[in-house]
Amino acid sequence: MKKTLVAAAVSGLLALAPAAAFAQNVVLSGLIDVYAGSIQYSGDKRTAKQDSNGMTTSWWGISGAEDLGGGLKAEFKLSSFFRPDTGAVGRFNGNETFFSRDAWVGLSGSFGSVHVGRDLAPNFLPTVIFNAFGDSFAFSPLVLHANVPLFNGTNWAAANAGDTGWSNQVRYTTPNFGGLSGNVHYQFGEVAGANSNRNMGANFLYFAGPFALGGFAHSVRANNPLAGTIGNVNVGFNQQKAWMLAGKASFGSANFYANYEKAKNDNYTGAAGSAESKTASLSADYAFGPGKFLAAYANTKWSTTPTSARNNTKRSTFSLGYDYTLSKRTDAYVVVMNDKITSFDRGNSFAVGLRHRF
Repeated sequence: MKKTLVAAAVSGLLALAPAAAFAQNVVLSGLIDVYAGSIQYSGDKRTAKQDSNGMTTSWWGISGAEDLGGGLKAEFKLSSFFRPDTGAVGRFNGNETFFSRDAWVGLSGSFGSVHVGRDLAPNFLPTVIFNAFGDSFAFSPLVLHANVPLFNGTNWAAANAGDTGWSNQVRYTTPNFGGLSGNVHYQFGEVAGANSNRNMGANFLYFAGPFALGGFAHSVRANNPLAGTIGNVNVGFNQQKAWMLAGKASFGSANFYANYEKAKNDNYTGAAGSAESKTASLSADYAFGPGKFLAAYANTKWSTTPTSARNNTKRSTFSLGYDYTLSKRTDAYVVVMNDKITSFDRGNSFAVGLRHRF
């Protein structure tokens, strides 16, 4: 539940701003997710741990809006990821910007909205909306394959390049046309003399009663979240072109999801070679008792030209869980997961977690 703050509650953050500059509504919101269990991805040794961000990456932030009149609003959002098991900032160890989740200002009205700053990448919404485990970067098979590299001996690379958020970005969101909406994304590369070092993409979402469709396409040449450099965006290549289509169907207490994505990595500078991934996923959730059962499967296959050690590498991941609703803001969950990458030992995981929204 989001709580509207009085000026005193945010005076520490806004003390230097004149009173007339305050947004009409400043909201503090966030989410804390922790879990404990035995975790083993394919190629890893088993680790007993208490960790963060099982079903959702923990975050906190402030947002606000000001009515400019005539249906026009100014709005902003600043939000940061963190790991509650240690109190560390960011999603992972490394050089991640403080406000790596959101850092944008924009305008909205009957035309839709325009945001400028760091904001969602085009791959994010279609990926997390159309799978039963949502935005779980620990246990969703689709998200693990599409957005999470494995820093172990498998050298597994995420199918999507460019992160789930883009910096230095202009994002336009269309109005809703009978259940259909879309986003157009452009990220400036900000490298002198290399104007082609940029990211472009778009996505769409369509909801019609019990059915929904979504998808994205992008061209990625710039790294994130630390942009402004030229280098590899994925598996040793400096360009990726990818697309994904997804669907959802609801029947009574059950929801079914399907996804297919294809990504090609090569070099826009003209160097030879390419690497291609194809990812397919099926998942479902079923409302039962005070919560819901979750089941999901994803399979990814890599092919390379010329042939390399990555050629014909496959990964299959299956997760099964139950998400127990304790209140409108709090839920507990249990998950088991099986993960297998070609030529590496199978990994099996088990976790119990708690998630709270504020």
